[in-house]
Amino acid sequence: MTRINTNVGSLIAQTRLNKTNGELQTSLTRLSTGLRINTGKDDPAGLIASEALRSDITSINKALTNTQRANQIIATADSALGQVSSLLNDIRGLVTEAANKGALSDDEIAANQLQVDSSLEAINRIAQTTTFQGRRLLDGSLDFITKSGTGFSTVSDLKIDQANLGATGSIAVNVNITSAATKATILDTGIPASTTAVKSSGTITFGTPDPAVEASGTVNIAHAYTIGAGATGSILFDDAYTPNAGATGVVTLNSGANFTLTAVNNSAVDGTIGNGVTLNITTVANGTASSGTYTSGTNTLNLVIEEGAIGTDIVTDLLADSDVAALFTASAGSLLAAGTTAAGDAEVQTGTLSGGTNTTSASTGFTLTAVNGGAADGAFGNATDVVFTAGASTSAAYDSATNQLTVQVAAGATINQIAAAINTQGAFTASNTVNGGYFHDVLDNTVRTNPLSGGANTTTAAAFNITAVNGQGADGTIGNATTINFTAGSTSTTTADYDADTNVLNIEVGIGNTVNQVKAAIDTEGTFITSGPVLNGTSFFNTETIANGGDVGTLDPNLTGGTDDSLDDVITVLADDPSSSFDGKTITFLTDNAQAAGTAVAAVTGAGNITVTTRNNGTVAVATIASAINNLDGFSASVTASAGDHQYTVGTDTAPVTTALAGGTFGGGLLADLVTRITGGSGSEVFQFKKGASLASIVASINLVKDATGVEAADDAGALKLTSTSYGSKGLVDVEVISEGAGGTFGSGLTANRVSGTDIVATVNGNSAKGDGNTLSLNTATLDLSLTVADGSSTAVNFTITGGGAQFQLGPDVVSNQQARLGISSLNTAKLGGPAGRLYELASGGSKSLSTNTTDAAKVVDEVINKVTTLRGRLGAFQRTTLESNQVALNDTVANLYEAESSIRDADFAKESANLTRNQILVQSGTSVLGIANQNPQNVLSLLR
Repeated sequence: MTRINTNVGSLIAQTRLNKTNGELQTSLTRLSTGLRINTGKDDPAGLIASEALRSDITSINKALTNTQRANQIIATADSALGQVSSLLNDIRGLVTEAANKGALSDDEIAANQLQVDSSLEAINRIAQTTTFQGRRLLDGSLDFITKSGTGFSTVSDLKIDQANLGATGSIAVNVNITSAATKATILDTGIPASTTAVKSSGTITFGTPDPAVEASGTVNIAHAYTIGAGATGSILFDDAYTPNAGATGVVTLNSGANFTLTAVNNSAVDGTIGNGVTLNITTVANGTASSGTYTSGTNTLNLVIEEGAIGTDIVTDLLADSDVAALFTASAGSLLAAGTTAAGDAEVQTGTLSGGTNTTSASTGFTLTAVNGGAADGAFGNATDVVFTAGASTSAAYDSATNQLTVQVAAGATINQIAAAINTQGAFTASNTVNGGYFHDVLDNTVRTNPLSGGANTTTAAAFNITAVNGQGADGTIGNATTINFTAGSTSTTTADYDADTNVLNIEVGIGNTVNQVKAAIDTEGTFITSGPVLNGTSFFNTETIANGGDVGTLDPNLTGGTDDSLDDVITVLADDPSSSFDGKTITFLTDNAQAAGTAVAAVTGAGNITVTTRNNGTVAVATIASAINNLDGFSASVTASAGDHQYTVGTDTAPVTTALAGGTFGGGLLADLVTRITGGSGSEVFQFKKGASLASIVASINLVKDATGVEAADDAGALKLTSTSYGSKGLVDVEVISEGAGGTFGSGLTANRVSGTDIVATVNGNSAKGDGNTLSLNTATLDLSLTVADGSSTAVNFTITGGGAQFQLGPDVVSNQQARLGISSLNTAKLGGPAGRLYELASGGSKSLSTNTTDAAKVVDEVINKVTTLRGRLGAFQRTTLESNQVALNDTVANLYEAESSIRDADFAKESANLTRNQILVQSGTSVLGIANQNPQNVLSLLR
């Protein structure tokens, strides 16, 4: 069928041609862009997946950039830290060199100090100038910010290396110490306590007739006293004042009338309070009296003046107003009575009131002194409490039972009136009044009272000599050991009485009697004579306390030295070693005619006793006998008394009186020679101690080198206590007994041979922390810190990290677990340091400068070097293990993401080229077919021809 209205073939050809053209356009677009998906319609699901991957790629690329930037910042900080380490090493060398004081001159040490000062300045400069894009890295601005809580005062050093503050921006840190750090300790109980060493001794007495000597002694009075100055204190009142003139001003009317207005003294607006009162003046019609009102809130005085009134009437009306009269006075002064007010008189000439002053002083007060001889005199007035109360009248009362002075002060009383009331009371005097003015309100102002002090009674050194009277019952040896008893008397008379049966001198001391009166009573009794200087001769006994047996000493010693009828030569024999092993050894005299005249031979028997052999008849010098005994091994002898004829005549003189050796006492210390090695955390030292070395000397010897060994010694209730100088497991005490003589107890007395201290045991936010001495550390994904507490502290510590630190975004997602926050502490010399001190102390004039204390300076530098190198190591570890590994991982991830995104979105050029060729051919063929289809209707013309 041939149609001309509808060319179906052409329509079909057009449709196919349009579709082919679309496909051709798609192929051209994909080949020109290289992408398979250029619009959402190309592949909706693929577009979503591709865009998500593109977002991941963009985030990871930024994370890579962040990591590289963080790496650069850490590298910058590490470079500066390297310079600081170099400077610290130089300082350490200078400190060691300066310690060589025996070889260096003062000028050389001063030169080294200059280098140290320069290095400290350089470190401070590096801390301030190390920046990255304007941000300072080492000045402490990148350190964490903390807020202290309970127990934080025990923290001596805190270093927060890393903290994940999460979404809240803060983290609470709770440190629970379950076991405090301890030092290593060893006790040795094998060193007997030191006492006064006494050698065993005996005597050989050679008697010679001689007159008697009276026994004598000294009476020491323990608590005699002389009344001295009374106790004193100061009373100071805050805000007492002396009122002066009130504030004033002159009101001048336009008509010429004027009057003076003055604030009432002691009123609410007087003195400086009245300064600045503003006057507002208006006029009212004739017939209305002048008046005034005062507004305290605005310090304003409003005056209303009657028109036509003369000046005197104005003043009269104003003063008739109670509000004005209570606060001000109006004075005519140069008042012009003829002057009258008019309608224009509201414009008056006046200023605000001024010129008022009050004298106030914080030092207002007076001196309070206990009255000599009164209830609170002398030392008894010390610590008297002064209490002030308000009352209707001013008065004072003293209560001796409570040692309290109560002062009642009436309203408006002056300081002079208070002082007068105290003076009237009688127990105290008030003097030296300063600024004696008024009180605003005694109860509303502080009264500062220094407790009375300084009162003193002389309570020592009262003494006199007492000697038995020759021929009385207590003379000679009978007077030896006479006891003196003091008792309190009931009257004012002192009496003395000697009881020969009990050899006691009883003295009853009269009330208030002096030492001289006691001496007179003893002299009057007749058995004894007092003599010698009397110290504090006007002193008084406190007789009430004597009755309690506490205030007067007895003879110290009792009467001694009395002899009957002979004087002696005495040889004292001593054992060489102080111990009781020679007690009981006897001294025996033998005769042998074979012995040369005038000689003596001493020998020691098998039992250790001493024999002295002389010629049967003849005279031997006492000194010769002493010399013979002195030559014996194990003994010494000397003439200790030579009041006789210095000779021993055998057969004529009475036999010498000998006493066996006795009284030997070991003086304490080591019982045998000792060689021991003591090792601590810092080193070891060998000590050689001789027998008898005291505990004190052993302690001193060990402590002399405690800086080299790390072990210090102490006297622990008579035992040798060896303790490590440092806390924790590094604190060591090791005692090795190399040799000890027979009978020694040092080795057996050791409680242990080797002991180490214990480290602190604690948890941080429930996590077990690592302990090292008094320092604990924690390293988790969210918190990395180290904290040092006070030595041996077990107090729980709480604080909060509220911010700070250098935050690095290392992952594609902005969440806390893809971030790292590091703390970089300040390198300023005022901050660098540890338990031994701060670096700035090494500067000139510092407590640890080279000329002051090189030992502590070395400790400080060592701690700082360790802190700086630890910081460098921590930053290096973060740079290598965190940043570099993160960069490698992100590079691998982004490569995989690129590949995944490419597989979804990129065009396959081989496939798209084939599609292009096919579509080009189809377009050409479709165009030809469309042309043919459009020619078919032309065939109708052939029919019409």
